[in-house]
Amino acid sequence: MIAASVPASRSWATTGAVLAVLALAPAGARPSAAPSASALAPACAATPQDAWTLAQKAVATGDAGLVTERLSPDFRNRNALEMAIGAAMLTDIGEMSGSGSPEKAAAAKAAEASLKTELDALLRKHKAPTLKEIGTPYLTKLSDPATQAKFAAVDHVALAREMEAFFTKVEKAAAAAGVQGEKAELAELVVGYGDIKTPAAGITVSGDTATLPSGKATIRFKKIGGCWVNDAHD
Repeated sequence: MIAASVPASRSWATTGAVLAVLALAPAGARPSAAPSASALAPACAATPQDAWTLAQKAVATGDAGLVTERLSPDFRNRNALEMAIGAAMLTDIGEMSGSGSPEKAAAAKAAEASLKTELDALLRKHKAPTLKEIGTPYLTKLSDPATQAKFAAVDHVALAREMEAFFTKVEKAAAAAGVQGEKAELAELVVGYGDIKTPAAGITVSGDTATLPSGKATIRFKKIGGCWVNDAHD
């Protein structure tokens, strides 16, 4: 899925099938109003049903940081790693320009170099490992607990918000290079290929864990410190 070269006609959603969070919906597709201060305050969910409702409300605000608040620490680490790798993939626009114009192809390569430099600076700013420090092959690193653990000290809420803005910048650069594709949605941070509108009534609880079948995915919950949070999607 993460190949050395990818056809210019690739779909971003297809390329990121293992990276459900790698491309967030463009800002123009989300609510323009900022969430209220009360909406931004983390809340303790007494039940997995409450956790699901809070996640749905967070997605509705269009704020990637608020959505991240609803995730378990391990889930945040995995998402941060996936966003970093997804961003690295999406900045590979230099050899995928569909314009057929030498000038645009050259501009795309220049934009790619600039974006990769900016991405590494963004990761360093949040004390996250750079792309070189993450290492390759990316598919192996995605499922490597040691690599995921490198993101444990990161301010995940702040990182998610800046990564969202970065993805929007990459989308614009890719469009200028003639690289087009489907856009993923903010809800994928929580559900992957599931459906954020799935009713909470389908949740099954087993001790301190719970599951919710949702479309092509299973949403998982965990009780941590007396509060329920989203823990994974698979």
